[in-house]
Amino acid sequence: MTKLRLKEKLAKIRKMRIRINIGKPKKVAIPPPPPKPIPKGFKVVERYPLYEPFAHVAIVQNPKTGEYKYILDELQLDPLERSVYNRILEILLAEIESPKEEIVDPRKFFAEEAKKIVDKYRISLGWLPDVSWYKILYHAERDLVGFGRIDPLMRDPNIEDISCDGVNKPVYVWHRNYESIETNLEFENDEELDNMVVKLVHMAGKHVSSAFPIVDASLPGKHRLAVCYRREITPFGTAFTIRKFREDPYSIIDLINLGTFSEEMAAYFWLCLENRASIMVLGGTAAGKTTALNALACLIRPGSKI
Repeated sequence: MTKLRLKEKLAKIRKMRIRINIGKPKKVAIPPPPPKPIPKGFKVVERYPLYEPFAHVAIVQNPKTGEYKYILDELQLDPLERSVYNRILEILLAEIESPKEEIVDPRKFFAEEAKKIVDKYRISLGWLPDVSWYKILYHAERDLVGFGRIDPLMRDPNIEDISCDGVNKPVYVWHRNYESIETNLEFENDEELDNMVVKLVHMAGKHVSSAFPIVDASLPGKHRLAVCYRREITPFGTAFTIRKFREDPYSIIDLINLGTFSEEMAAYFWLCLENRASIMVLGGTAAGKTTALNALACLIRPGSKI
């Protein structure tokens, strides 16, 4: 009887795999971003946009050592734009009112309100071309309702993990295709890093201080945040790690296609879950424990009590 049911599950898994295994959509050709200086001895292996046209990335590799680096290229403000940005930031903070009801997309709400305020003060702030205003509004959105300087990294769907070990140390990311790689993003002083981490913790609805320097929280979008605040805890200054939540979680079929599970294993686990068997998932850091659990949880009957 059990063997018969196992064969039924295996047949269903194979049908699902045929139905879901659709080819990846073709990428739209996008003009390359303005290139940033590439480290000596490295060559570009991949470029792609993060937030067109403001942020792009180039993945570079040293052919001799095999080392990869993540080169973030973001449109920066010139001195005049920076001056106007600082003034408009004060105005936005003073004039944007909190929404009267819950909003689904804070970025969209901010963009609409910011545009109205900019149109109101545009003449008094001095003439700037439209391109400059787009750049100013992008930086305002990034710094006020986004994730600050790491906002482009948070927009990259290929990044699973972002970590910073302190001041004047490169931010590292875990890339789906290149694993752990160093970025060209650094925080140059304690104040800049501390302010950004305080903002992240507040976005998660929590508090961090020298009295409570260790925080684990959940950011908007269900990203997991871990913080060690200031040099009382870490010798190189504030440190943080963000484990990003995948917008399109891996299904059991995805894990079969990636070779994590075989069809027989998936069918066996499905049968175990239907019969309320206990399953333990073990593994090291970033081994895929949560990914496997989420995929297996999709096999639980919708009406079951968890």
